[in-house]
Amino acid sequence: FTTRPVPGQKGSIQEDISNWSFWSAPHLGSGVDIQAPDGRQFVQLRTFLTSEDVFAFARLKSMTIEHSPLLADPVLGEVALLDEPNPADGIVQVPMGEPVTLTYDVRADFTSASQSGFTALRLRTPETAELQRFQMGDPLQDVVPDSIRIDDNQLVVYFPSNPITPGSKPPIRLTFSTRVFNFQTLIEGEVFHIDGENLPQSINSGDASPLVSTNSLQVFGPLQKLKVLSSLELASPVVTPNADGANDWLAVSFTLLGIEAADVQVDVFDLSGRLVKRLVDENRRQGRYTDIWDAATGGTTVPPGTYLVRVAVDTDEGIFEQTQTLAIAY
Repeated sequence: FTTRPVPGQKGSIQEDISNWSFWSAPHLGSGVDIQAPDGRQFVQLRTFLTSEDVFAFARLKSMTIEHSPLLADPVLGEVALLDEPNPADGIVQVPMGEPVTLTYDVRADFTSASQSGFTALRLRTPETAELQRFQMGDPLQDVVPDSIRIDDNQLVVYFPSNPITPGSKPPIRLTFSTRVFNFQTLIEGEVFHIDGENLPQSINSGDASPLVSTNSLQVFGPLQKLKVLSSLELASPVVTPNADGANDWLAVSFTLLGIEAADVQVDVFDLSGRLVKRLVDENRRQGRYTDIWDAATGGTTVPPGTYLVRVAVDTDEGIFEQTQTLAIAY
C-alpha cells in the first residue's frame, strides 16, 4: 500500500553543502564583513527581528550589501603546528591556554585578467600574536615584510615590495605564536591591496602547501581536558606597597577557556572570610586577563598580613573558582 503526506507534516531538511556554505555566525552590527566564502555567485540572508517589549515590534527598513571583484581566484590557506605539519587525520590539536607556534600557508591563483592581486594579509588571532617568520617562494625563503601591525586579535603583514600578481604568485607562509582559548578555533584570514578600492577577500580552507596536510584553518583543543578557569597566577606572592617601585602592586592573571560570556569576580578576602576588595565584577569571554590591585581599599592601604585572592567564574555548568594566598608586608 502507499501512504500520502499528512497535512501539516514536514519532511526533513538537508543542507545543500555541495553548492552552499553553512550559515555564518550572527552579524550583530552594521558595516561588518560578511563571514561567508568569497567567489560565490549567490548569497542568502536570514534575518531575526526581536523585541524585549511585548507591545513593540521591529522592522527591517533597508539592507545594503557592498561587493567588489575578486583579487584572486582561489585564495587558499591551511594552518598547522610548526613541529607537526602532517597530523593524524589532518586534525590540528593544540593545548588550550598555552603558547603554541603555528604555520599559516597561503596560495593564490588567477582566472581572470580583472583580478589584480594583493599586497597585504590579515589574520584574526585568538589573542595578540607574535610573528616569527614571513616566507615566500618555492622553496620558501625568508622575506622581510615592508611593515607589520599587531593588535589584540589581529596580525597584519604588508608586502607591497613583493606583491602577489598574475605574473608573480609565490606561496606565502606566516609562522607565529599565539594561544587558543576554545575547543574549536577558526584562524580566519583575508588578503587585500593597500592602494586598491576592492574589499578584502577571505582566505578559504584548502590545499595551500604540499608541506602541510591539514587542508583546514581550524585548530582544536582536547575537549576532555577543558577547564573553564585555568592558569591563575600572582605576579608576586608578596606585595610591599612602600612606593619604592618593587612589588607595589598585585597583578592577578588567569585564563578563561571555552566560554563566550560568563560573570567573573576577582576578590580579595582576609583569613576570617571578610571581603576586603572586589577587583572585578563583570561579564567576560574567553581569553587571558590580568587585573591590578594597589593593596588599598577606600583609599587606605590594607594592614599587613595574609590574604586570599579568589577568581570565580559563573557559567551554565556551575561556578568555577580558584584561590591563591597573598602576603602584604611593609
